[in-house]
Amino acid sequence: MFRLAAGKIISIGIVIAVLGVGAATLLTNSSADDKSDKSGDAVIIEATDHFLGDRSAPVKIVEYAEVECPYCKKLQPILLRILSEYDGKVSFVYRHFPLTIHPKSFTEATALECVAEDGGDEKFFRYLDKLYAASPSNNNIDLAILPRIAEEMGIQEETFSKCLASDRYRARILRDVETGIGLNVDSVPHLIVVAPDGKEFVFSKSPSYAALRAVIKTALGEK
Repeated sequence: MFRLAAGKIISIGIVIAVLGVGAATLLTNSSADDKSDKSGDAVIIEATDHFLGDRSAPVKIVEYAEVECPYCKKLQPILLRILSEYDGKVSFVYRHFPLTIHPKSFTEATALECVAEDGGDEKFFRYLDKLYAASPSNNNIDLAILPRIAEEMGIQEETFSKCLASDRYRARILRDVETGIGLNVDSVPHLIVVAPDGKEFVFSKSPSYAALRAVIKTALGEK
């Protein structure tokens, strides 16, 4: 688990102070926190969210993450397994939450948005998987490979590089960060499982497959 350092986000070499970060309670194990009887904002699914799976699925897993986080990388196969096992019943929403300790993660978030501009959510998640595979984690990725990976996916390198160098997705990424702060996110990965009735289960650290599956079953009303 990586935490938000002093309430700041790195934006391509520029430290952006993010105000209003409250004290978030972190769980001491990988069990989910039932938010139903707690104060705070509820997750609002937005039209601009990046979805893997059926948007109309009754259960949604919302993850705040960034590519350079090794725990996010290890969690990805678990999420994909859950989606495969609960096809049509569970969908996955990815939201950006780049941290100061990984300054390259904001550039990677921008790259993901540039890929989505070309190929929508399908290419967004393909590119995310390729980034996880290519990065050693902990800010050790060579950013020069970003356009090469995009080109392998059929995206024109010149178009991608111009997008990456621009600032047009900065507000989109910081919007994800803002919603995360409103939901008491201060570390990654951070998962919120939203049940059909709106009840929320929160993992403020990376869950095991068994722990996440148990919550999915509860959310679906399965025994």
